Amino acid sequence: MLGRDHALSGALAFTAAAPLLHVTGAHLAAAIALTAGAGVLPDIDEPGSTIARTFGFLTGTFSWIVHRISGGHRKGTHSLLGIALLTAASLAAVSWQAGAAATSQHPELWWHLVPAGLILALLFSAGFRALRIGGHHGDAAGIALAAAVIWKGWAPVTSWHAPVLAVCVALGMLAHVAGDMCTHDGCPLLYPLSRHEFGLLPAPIRITTNKLAEHWIVSPLLLAGLAYFLWRDAGPSLLAAGPG
Repeated sequence: MLGRDHALSGALAFTAAAPLLHVTGAHLAAAIALTAGAGVLPDIDEPGSTIARTFGFLTGTFSWIVHRISGGHRKGTHSLLGIALLTAASLAAVSWQAGAAATSQHPELWWHLVPAGLILALLFSAGFRALRIGGHHGDAAGIALAAAVIWKGWAPVTSWHAPVLAVCVALGMLAHVAGDMCTHDGCPLLYPLSRHEFGLLPAPIRITTNKLAEHWIVSPLLLAGLAYFLWRDAGPSLLAAGPG
């Protein structure tokens, strides 16, 4: 699937789950943007992908390293193990962020903010880039938004007491893998134990990336679903805040 549709599927996944997570208001808006970025995160294993081009040679070099370590495109980062490892990394980063915020009187602990800041900046900027929001200014907006989140020490938790950032990474990556499992190639969910590529749809009706089915069926359905869940989550409060 195209990066745009992976980002849309990530955003859709979080808006659909929002009532279960009890995330609302500004936290909901930020989480949707983060999960859109996480929707393209598995493609960090491909140096030419949207997320690999987000911060130029920095993310390009990191993508090349991931490509070599993970076994190539659609291997490690498209497996259950890859999802678990990247979710655990985001969980550790946000835990360090929370620890630094709680002990802000100790300047030597501020370096603990760096991992969470990098992940936030990458996901915000990659999400904006995949959705074609702002161009290079979108990258700058992603960095600024990440800095604002870090500055405020924002580390909200869901109703399951799990940090929102970790939930965003897990949902976005799962949405990405589910989307790729609807294509002809499928995904090796059990890699590196098995290279078998699993699919969600019968072979005759699987889609081909960047063809008519994706542009005229998949993309509109994702947009419609996102619009519906956004209205469900935010519509009533907007009406209540209206005139009269």
